[in-house]
Amino acid sequence: MYVDVHSHLTHKDFASDLDQVVKRASEAGLSAIIVNGLEPESNRKILQLAEQYPIIKPALGIYPIDAINHLADQIPFPVKAFDVDQEIAFIETQARAGNIIAIGECGLDGHWVGPETFAAQERVFEALIDIAVQCDLPLIIHTRKLEERSMEILAAHKVTRVDFHCYGGKTKLAVDAAEKYGWSFSIPANSNRDGAFQKLLRNLPPDMILTETDCPYLPPEKGTRNEPRNVVGTIGLLAEYRGWTVEEAAERVWKNYQRLFKQG
Repeated sequence: MYVDVHSHLTHKDFASDLDQVVKRASEAGLSAIIVNGLEPESNRKILQLAEQYPIIKPALGIYPIDAINHLADQIPFPVKAFDVDQEIAFIETQARAGNIIAIGECGLDGHWVGPETFAAQERVFEALIDIAVQCDLPLIIHTRKLEERSMEILAAHKVTRVDFHCYGGKTKLAVDAAEKYGWSFSIPANSNRDGAFQKLLRNLPPDMILTETDCPYLPPEKGTRNEPRNVVGTIGLLAEYRGWTVEEAAERVWKNYQRLFKQG
């Protein structure tokens, strides 16, 4: 069984053929697709999709850039305005009701915005961490150029259930964090053409490896739309690098998913 722990099936690129995308994923052997929220609109759409498609597992979050939508003059592209504290409260309500399997995506971003936004980002990040800890849910983390700071915050809150999505920091930092804290790292489907992700597949502890797509982004082939079925290729790479059969690699990652997300 295969799993995609980080996707964006609420994206407009899937508006016309979502049924077919989900069908192709199921036919490829996927048994779970976690769809991650970014802001109020996607969070609510994810809850609807989870009711419609049993394979979809909902995670609600606030993307770091959306978390600072009130600082629009600091953001290099337009973002919709919304009340962040109201959305945090909504996510907490859904978490306490048992309607989601994770909080995410959430975290810190130093790629698109500068240090003047970091305090505001951290406030939202820590609020979502608190919900995850209180509700015993894993966190799906976005962090760009702030990997060490994200890890400092998670460690300070004694968080144990974590998946770093599309991790772009140093391999050694990831391996050390996986070994010290038991945090997981999900590897996207463009790992077939990205040496940094290949290093993670080769070097992370086997129990801390997950698969994702971040679809529609990060496709195995440039210029195409990514979709959940493409995690199969990442499993093939993992098997090759570790000297496992494809079946062994898929089973290991599936068990990692079950353990982190406490799924049956």
